[in-house]
Amino acid sequence: MLRQSLICGVVLLTLAACGQEAQMVVTQRAPAAPGDIPETVLITGSLIGPPGPKLAYTHSLAIEMADAMVAPRFERGRDACLEDRSLNCNLLEASITVGNANAGVRPRASLSVRLPHDSVMRFESMLLEPLPGEAAGEPSLRRSSTNAEDLTFQISDTERRLAQATDYRERLTVLSRRGDAKVDELIKVQQSLSEVQSSIEAMTVDTRQLNTRVDTELLNISLGAYEPLTSVSSPLGSAWRDAARALGESTASAFLFVVVLLPWLPLIALGGFVVVWLWRFVRKARRQKASAAV
Repeated sequence: MLRQSLICGVVLLTLAACGQEAQMVVTQRAPAAPGDIPETVLITGSLIGPPGPKLAYTHSLAIEMADAMVAPRFERGRDACLEDRSLNCNLLEASITVGNANAGVRPRASLSVRLPHDSVMRFESMLLEPLPGEAAGEPSLRRSSTNAEDLTFQISDTERRLAQATDYRERLTVLSRRGDAKVDELIKVQQSLSEVQSSIEAMTVDTRQLNTRVDTELLNISLGAYEPLTSVSSPLGSAWRDAARALGESTASAFLFVVVLLPWLPLIALGGFVVVWLWRFVRKARRQKASAAV
């Protein structure tokens, strides 16, 4: 009888182990044909391996052109972002400084836009196309850089905390509907509900902003004019323009020194006279003493 019980126990343990292993079996399918997207492989209902990284891209462009082309190119980029619906562009910042040759100020402008992934190259190509009056090869792309920030952990962590807060809110809602709850308990539950609702709204905004950064790309553009050697805004031109100012400042400093020193001149002259008289008196006394000794 004992032997039969042991055999039955072993069989039951074997079946239980087989059932647990059956839950961990990876579904095997026939090799996919070239070009087919492989189906998701599941283990106990979860995805194998981490998902792809969620990157937020930031691009920076520095474009140089003739002075007269800065404003038209700035208007081209600004108007395209605001009016071309196919770009799905969001204009974040647009500024321009009008040049002044007499003051040595060169025209410059800047644009900051947020675009979907497939619109970035189109927008850049549109900005780099020659304007009427520009020769082939103009404008010049002086600098281009791309930076990627990995937001995978931030997004997953925010979504996890949001799911926990939502579940907590649902449980608090159930407690608030209990008919046998006391008044002080209901007050505490309502306070907790208000706090968790505020947290949910804040985390929802954070999640939306993070996903927006991943789904789009930030493009910062700097538009400037060429810097010829003879330009008044070049280092040589700036030095020549500032020479008169430096001379005026030096002259003003010297004049201020003389004005400050002027009231002290009589005292300085008197002090000098006293020093000279004392020196002569000492020398005369020494001579008389030397003559008396001889």
